[in-house]
Amino acid sequence: MDTRTTGTDSTVFNEFSQTDFNTFWPRLLAELGKLQASFINGEDILLPLCRILADVSQSQAVLIVPKDCLDFEDMPASSTCWCRDPVRYLTLWKEAKDWPFATQNPIVHRWQSFIVWPAKDVNIQIFFHSSSELWLSFLIDSSDLLSDIIMGMLVQQTVDWQERAKSRVVQSIDSEMFQSIVSNSEDLILVASRSPFGVPSIMYANAAATSISHYPRTQLIGKPITLLFPNQVFKDGMSSGYDESELLQAINTRTEFDGELVCTKADKETALLHMHLVALEERSEHGSLFALVGRDITEQKQLQQLMARTQKMQAMGQLVGGIAHDFNNILGVLKGNLELMSLKSSDEKVERYLGIAFKACQRGTDLTRRLLQFSRQEQFSAQSCDVNDVIEGLEELLGKSLTTQIKLVTEVKSNLGNIYVDRGDLEDALINLVLNAKDSMSGEGQITIRTDKSYLSGLLPGITGRPLVESGEYITISVIDHGSGIQTALLEKIFEPFFTTKDKSKGTGLGLSMVYGFVKRSKGYMSVIKSDSQGTEFRLWFPVAKKLVPLEIQSDERGGIPRVANKLKVLIVDDEEELLTVLTDYCELLGMDVEAYSDPVAVREKYKEGLNGIELLITDVLMPGGINGYELANELSSKEPISVLLISGFIGDIGITNNAEMPYKVLNKPFELGELVTALEQIGISFSPRDI
Repeated sequence: MDTRTTGTDSTVFNEFSQTDFNTFWPRLLAELGKLQASFINGEDILLPLCRILADVSQSQAVLIVPKDCLDFEDMPASSTCWCRDPVRYLTLWKEAKDWPFATQNPIVHRWQSFIVWPAKDVNIQIFFHSSSELWLSFLIDSSDLLSDIIMGMLVQQTVDWQERAKSRVVQSIDSEMFQSIVSNSEDLILVASRSPFGVPSIMYANAAATSISHYPRTQLIGKPITLLFPNQVFKDGMSSGYDESELLQAINTRTEFDGELVCTKADKETALLHMHLVALEERSEHGSLFALVGRDITEQKQLQQLMARTQKMQAMGQLVGGIAHDFNNILGVLKGNLELMSLKSSDEKVERYLGIAFKACQRGTDLTRRLLQFSRQEQFSAQSCDVNDVIEGLEELLGKSLTTQIKLVTEVKSNLGNIYVDRGDLEDALINLVLNAKDSMSGEGQITIRTDKSYLSGLLPGITGRPLVESGEYITISVIDHGSGIQTALLEKIFEPFFTTKDKSKGTGLGLSMVYGFVKRSKGYMSVIKSDSQGTEFRLWFPVAKKLVPLEIQSDERGGIPRVANKLKVLIVDDEEELLTVLTDYCELLGMDVEAYSDPVAVREKYKEGLNGIELLITDVLMPGGINGYELANELSSKEPISVLLISGFIGDIGITNNAEMPYKVLNKPFELGELVTALEQIGISFSPRDI
């Protein structure tokens, strides 16, 4: 009878059903059940077992090694290791082999950074590096039962490997030639054979090859090199597809090869390697030998692409922000004069004309707002938000925006905490993502909005660049569709302003760039997690808010134009003279005494000795002359107490690095009279209602 059938039986599972419940068991048992089926079918289960144990125990690495090999200088080929971090792999054996308790009774224990499980009655030792705190107690309680489940499989696979190793020709390669140089190299080094009628096969792999590929040596040695480089298609010693593989041509002609190759790892992810081919023996009993030496340049390439993309986005942000700032001033003049005309006019026909013009201005305002959401580096209207509340509030609106053939599903996780963002911007971002998802599905399917909380560290997950992230807890929002996916060639462009694959009548190309800008200035991250023929998942990460900021609720029950409760002298500064006139008229309507200037340097000079009764400063932020509105406000308020309202559509670089540093209220241009009144109330200006 095949010994593989003795790995696990129903008795073990019956015993399990009578044990105390443990949170590790449900997932672990399900995964081990699948593994048992693979084992019975004769498949190699050592590496999958390492992965399962690493995932369940939340370990950084899992090492399975025969106990009698712990005195080896280098990690033995009979060991199996799964490691999340390639750098950790290179030092793991040096740490593990110093375990000092080999002669003592086997017992589960913690040693240095490891949880060590020396299984009873078998020649197998398992090291768990940096596991979760609960894993040790789980192993202590469940060691015997877990051993019954997996040790039969482990022992048999180890025996099978040793029998296969005897028939291999690894010993035919001079191991001493490689031991001192190759074993500890950080470069991937493979020795392979090329026979005239077969696929080149791997005969030697160093530790770095295992580290980079995530395959243990047992799964590399004797396998074709197509295991790692599947894009190199070999047939009868020649290549087909993939541009007549330069690598294979070099192997066949014994010439030099130096170039980049994509390596497919054990977890189906890829790494970009800079490979160099070195010819060894011309002929051996197993064909010509050659060595492949490769350096992993994946992170280097990603960093280069990320830097180029960041520089491009910053340049575009500056350009877009500057244009939108000027356009906002124009819109402010138009909207202000239209509103003032409306207040002075009683002709219904004129009112209708003014209303149409005002709506056109509002469309321009919405467009510039989207542009500025991409380019703005800070947000000054942030508040503490519960993402689930925001999504719940949008469900009805989103449902009406979709066709009857599209189903909207929300999967929200409770008690996530809050994030600190501009609520309106978050709503706009979700609407944009949902509408994009709708367009990708040709009018039918399902869109899912999912929330969760996760700890983020290292590189950002996803396929649209993997920058280093600020480690910490994040609340995530995913928008998932079942559309046709995004072409790979377009993934790097989708966040750029005005880039769109839609007809110009169906979109401006500002949707995703607006979302990207909003997420960035909210100190969060955005990525495409997957995109293929089955659909696309966009995911947003926002830092968990450290403290709750109460939401300001404004009410306005005035029947007409209010006036300031007490006489007030206001200083208005804006380099756009037409807008300065509008602001002057606004403030005079509100009952203020106005001094207006278009030159901030002249203001500085005039009021250097004192403010002469000025109680309120309303100033643009970005102005020529070597001083901006923020600096002007600081100078004037240092002389005497004064209320300050900054007005701007684009803050730009004024020395403010984060939202918490801004001491003044900011009102974004263009704005209406009612919005000006609300902003003034928020900085302490009192009004009493009065009709004109």
